[in-house]
Amino acid sequence: MKSAFQKYFFFTFIILLSVDIQAQSYFEDGLDSEFHKGRRQAFRELLPENGAAVIFNNPVKNRSNDTDFNYRPNSDFYYLTGFREPNAALIIFKNPQTIEGKKVSEIIYVQPRDPRKEQWDGVRLGVEGVKEKLGFEHAYVNSEFMKSPNIDWNSLGPLLSFDMGTIEGGSHNAALNEMIVKLKGISLSKEVPSNTALNQMMGKLRVVKTPEELVVLEKAIMISGKGHIESFKSIQPGVSERAIQGVHEFVHKAMGAEDVGYGSIVGSGNNSTILHYVENNVANLQEGLVLMDIGAEYKGYSGDITRTVPVKGVFSPEEKAIYEIVLKALESGIEACYPGSDYQKVGEAARKVIDEGLIELGIVKPGERHPYFPHGIGHHLGLDVHDRGGYGKLEPGMVLTVEPGIYIPEGSNTDPKWWKIGIRIEDNILITEDGHKNLSAFVPKTVEDIESIMKEEGILQKLGLSLK
Repeated sequence: MKSAFQKYFFFTFIILLSVDIQAQSYFEDGLDSEFHKGRRQAFRELLPENGAAVIFNNPVKNRSNDTDFNYRPNSDFYYLTGFREPNAALIIFKNPQTIEGKKVSEIIYVQPRDPRKEQWDGVRLGVEGVKEKLGFEHAYVNSEFMKSPNIDWNSLGPLLSFDMGTIEGGSHNAALNEMIVKLKGISLSKEVPSNTALNQMMGKLRVVKTPEELVVLEKAIMISGKGHIESFKSIQPGVSERAIQGVHEFVHKAMGAEDVGYGSIVGSGNNSTILHYVENNVANLQEGLVLMDIGAEYKGYSGDITRTVPVKGVFSPEEKAIYEIVLKALESGIEACYPGSDYQKVGEAARKVIDEGLIELGIVKPGERHPYFPHGIGHHLGLDVHDRGGYGKLEPGMVLTVEPGIYIPEGSNTDPKWWKIGIRIEDNILITEDGHKNLSAFVPKTVEDIESIMKEEGILQKLGLSLK
């Protein structure tokens, strides 16, 4: 019979072996440590003279009782480190600090290795893993935050940090809470700029994607588009909104995506006119449209594609009339995507088409302000689905969405034949040196192409889940 020490030694050995295997694939198909190191250097160059920034990773979020949501790191923290574990902090100095006889430009604090906790919650990289796999020279356990190494905070300024607010989660976030309290103790006697300063710096860095980022982002968009294509084939009378959502997310997982980039939107009938409808709980669809705004998250980056298709596989005359307006608006908006243009030009190009189209159909009168296109034309896309970046001039390397729509809810002040028609079409556009590239162009969006692909047998039918 093994002694307690032998059992513990064996258990620890297995955990250590597993972290080595995990670390080998830590950056597989994603961004490597050199990318994140380069982003830290680029961020350092934006810091004010003699300044320092402290950035914390996201807290663990409770889902219910003793279960938590799947952990997702803070996008800025991940961008600068590649680290995906909670209870971590990063310090970046504008000017290297002499600490214990060494020049130090950055320090990361992480959870300590703990074989018993790792059996329950997953393997941790720990200090040595962070040094080896993430390229940090100075790494410490999080309990040493503000203790080791001995930093002369009085010689630094300004000190920048995001306001973390109140952190919940009990013991899961205890180390994070402790680090935040320690930082506030230092900050009380120093001038600490508002979140605006850090937001501006991170926005300037993240708004233009590097070639390495574009490889990952394009794969996220490709996976997202494949989910849409497969869903077209499965939609027919008898299916449910939730089943359609399931087709998308099955394809995402099957192709290597870790999650969705945001709550999946599958709105049928009047639900298609609700912009952020995520309940997806209507069963036995028989007619009308299905609006699907769904994107996969791959290696932290999110796609964001919207398509709208008819439940019966063929658009009605009214649906087709509205659809053609939105499609033309999308094409006009995309044409306005080029270096030196801006979101206002893109939006104006699309809105002009929609206004003129609704007038031609008699749904609105000339010069009338109407509620049928209530949102902006798009947003930046990247680590966050609504990614960092302003709405000024477009530059090469930016990736944005163009997503015009027309939404006519039941009870609207127009002929009832237009009611319950909600249509949005959204593509993901890369600004290039000489114009743009539509990264989601492979996803069918003409009336003819959609009606054609919907004749094919889908996943739900192959599984015998169609109720037709």
